[in-house]
Amino acid sequence: MLRRHPVVLFLLLTVLFSLPFYLLLNLSFANAEGRRLYVTGLMWSPGLAAMVTCLLARIPLANLGWRWPGGRVARLSYLIPIGYGLFAYGIIWATGLGRLSTEIYLPYARRVIGLPDASDGTVIAMMLALQLSMGFILNVAMALGEEIGWRGLLGPRLARRFGFGAGALFTGLIWAVWHYPVLFWLNFPGDPPKPFAMACFTVMVIGLSFVYAWLRESTGSVWTAAILHGSHNAVISLVFTLLTVETGPITVYAVDEFGFMLAITSVLMALWCWRHRARQAGTRAAAPVAAS
Repeated sequence: MLRRHPVVLFLLLTVLFSLPFYLLLNLSFANAEGRRLYVTGLMWSPGLAAMVTCLLARIPLANLGWRWPGGRVARLSYLIPIGYGLFAYGIIWATGLGRLSTEIYLPYARRVIGLPDASDGTVIAMMLALQLSMGFILNVAMALGEEIGWRGLLGPRLARRFGFGAGALFTGLIWAVWHYPVLFWLNFPGDPPKPFAMACFTVMVIGLSFVYAWLRESTGSVWTAAILHGSHNAVISLVFTLLTVETGPITVYAVDEFGFMLAITSVLMALWCWRHRARQAGTRAAAPVAAS
């Protein structure tokens, strides 16, 4: 019976495969490397669920969107998070909601780089270069597991069933809720109150879901989503947030994935994708008339 309902099968398998990693992340006292391994397992649970669903429901694995989108679109996918990060944090820095500073980032970079005799400028430059290259590659490898599930299988099927907007909305909501077992139980020192943080996170994820859906639909490639996701994870918290210091109690409400600035930015991006897609559809519809 479930073979005739691949979305239901996929969601059940995603929960099944994710459950051990939810428990490990919330019950274990593992060090940072251990937690990274657990997070990697969790992020690959939707991908594994999608591939098992394809096998059980006799869906060709090619439907997951393995084709390479091309260099231009790949570069765009990489640059989009850097662009909306600069937009959101630029407003934070310009308005005094937070201050651009290396006082948090520099000690973090020195601890990671491990070159005690290097100058401050060298350490910062090396850390940024590594995060934007090697860090990005590692994050794409992890994000691909999620995206095989969310944008490889789930998103396109929901879009075919409910339309682009509702499909992106439902995919984003499921994507956000999938994070809740970890985010609700874990405590993040310095973050705003949990209900506010989760509301901002949910809005951000749903808004970004429209960007992912637009790229997936435009290219037929799941790699666009994996690259965008990997770039986001490489730069938002580990670069932009760490380069921002508090100017008052409002800062924690504005920054990172749990603050209001990225939530607002993601909604603006969703609206742009919606309107741009509508204009593209209108242009395609008008093309035969213009040619006649």
